[in-house]
Order: sequence, then C-alpha cells, then structure tokens
Amino acid sequence: MKEKRTALILIASAVVLAAGAFLMLNRGDDQSQEVRSEITQPAEEPAKAPDWVDKGQEAKPDYAPATAQPEDVTPPPPPPAPEQDTETIEITEDRMVRFTFVESLSDFLLQRFQPRGANGKPDSLASAVALNKYYGRELEGFAVSGDDIRASRKAIYDYAFTPGMLKTLYELYAPAFLVHLVDTAASTEREYVVGNEKELRTLTNEEIAVMLRLNARRIERTADLFRAFADDPSIIEAAGKYRRAAKAVERANGQLQQAIAEEKNTAEASDRLKQAILLRERTRAEIVSQLRQVCQSCGGSEVFYLSQWAYRRVLDQPEEKLKTFAAAADILDDLAVRFQEKADELK
Repeated sequence: MKEKRTALILIASAVVLAAGAFLMLNRGDDQSQEVRSEITQPAEEPAKAPDWVDKGQEAKPDYAPATAQPEDVTPPPPPPAPEQDTETIEITEDRMVRFTFVESLSDFLLQRFQPRGANGKPDSLASAVALNKYYGRELEGFAVSGDDIRASRKAIYDYAFTPGMLKTLYELYAPAFLVHLVDTAASTEREYVVGNEKELRTLTNEEIAVMLRLNARRIERTADLFRAFADDPSIIEAAGKYRRAAKAVERANGQLQQAIAEEKNTAEASDRLKQAILLRERTRAEIVSQLRQVCQSCGGSEVFYLSQWAYRRVLDQPEEKLKTFAAAADILDDLAVRFQEKADELK
C-alpha cells in the first residue's frame, strides 16, 4: 500500500513539472514578439544529363597546324636583337702610302660637305684642285722624311704615279676607304655648315648618300679630264706653250721695269709686254675651251689648273706618264661607281 502511494506521488510530480515547463515556454514567446514559421526547402529538379549525351557530341574540324600553340599559352618573349657588327677589313699597309692616307682623305671629304649650303641645298666643296692643295701642304699619310717638301712630293710621285702602282694602291685601299668614310660620317661628330649655322653632329644615312653622290659626280669629271690628257697629247703641249708664254711675260715686264729705272724710251718694252700678255691669255683660253668640251660642267679655273698640273707630271717621261693618266681615269671611274652603289644601299 505504501509503494502504490509513492508511485502516485511521482506521477503527480511529473505532471506538475510538465505543466510548469509548458507555461514558461508560452510566456517567453509572448514577450519576444517574434514570428516564427516553418522553412520549406525548394524542391530540387531532377538531375539532367548534358545535351551531348542525348544528341551526340558535335565534332568541329581543327585547321590549325600541328605546331600551333594553344590559345591560352603565353608566347615566349622575342629573342634579343642581334648586335650590328661593324664591318672589319684587314689590310696590309703600303710602305710609302700608309693607312693614315685613307683616314685623311675621308676627313678631306667630310670637312667640305655641307648638309645645307648657302643655296639651301646640300653641297660639297671638294675638288681635284682643293685635294692637290690639301696634300701639298702637309703630305699626311705618306711615309716621307725631311723638311724639303718639294723633294718629298717628288719622291711620292716617282713612287706612286705609275700605272701599276696606282692600281696596286687602289686595290689595297679602296674597300677600306669607303667603309671608313661611311662609318666616320655616321659615328663621329664634326662641325657641319647647315644653312647660316654650324652644327656639331654626325650625318644621317640620307645625308651620307647625298655626300657620296655629290662626290661621285666630281670624281667622274676628273676622270674625264684625265682621260683627255691621256688621249690627246696636244692638251699637254698647249699647257707647255702657256708656261713658255708666261715666262715671256716675266721677261718683258723685267725689261720694261729696267727701261723705266734707266729713264729710257719705254715704248718698245711696253709693246713687247702687251704682246706677251696677249699670247699668254690666248693660249690659256685655248686650253680652257678644249677641256670644257670634255667637261662642260667644269669651271675654267679648274680645268686650267689641272692642265698645268698634268704638264708637270709628264714633263720628264711624257709617254709613260700619259699611260698613268689613263690608268688613273679608269680608277676614278670605278671609285665613282662604288660611291653611287653605296649611296643606293643607304636609301
């Protein structure tokens, strides 16, 4: 009886605790005023197979070459540009005409080139006359000794001014000369006349090409004159006639001065001087006229100067030296062609 009473008490206590818990939960919901609802998950669509399972995979032809890289592959960086090699020419120097002659000849041409001259166009002041005077002062590039410049010049002409030696020297130095001239113009700054100003700078390829063409024409003109000396000995004879006429003028002038000093009648001496001058000038005009037929674009003073220079070269050995002028003309023609071809390469 006692055990039943205990069981009833436990059951009643459990009912009371359950009712209290229910009342407490209901009270908390009223105080928070929250609206709670049941969350319903969206219905999942049934899994679908890819379209190609039902329709089959469409094959597209690939026309790319087998060596083509995939589109998403980053191409490798380009290889570095190779350094431009400077042209090197090995030569053996001549014992008399040294390589410094090539260097000084390049300087001669560059010093006289004007990218824009007084007329607004490129110009070159280089000429055969200027070249002869240039080397007549210093003989740069020639292995000569002593202070007697006349003797040194004669030694150079005796050695180099023959057909065989001219050809040998040209074959030895011509390629190196052209390379050195172009490289120096492009890489070495110097003062150039540009209009009314002077600029310290190098030359562009276009300016170098213009310089080469201008000098090529001058070289061709000199070649024409040299060939005329070789083919027509009368030109050299006329040059000799002029020198004799010039000597006659000097003698006639001396006689006139003596007559004046001695207070004698000067009419005869004066007339003699006039006739000598007329003969000299007539001879000069004949030389210029004859050479201008060979080179119409040449100046009168230029062709006359070269005729006198040629006369001095052939004075002792006329037959042999006339052949040398023919060889020199061929060499100059070839050099002019090289200048033109190099100018075309620089376009």
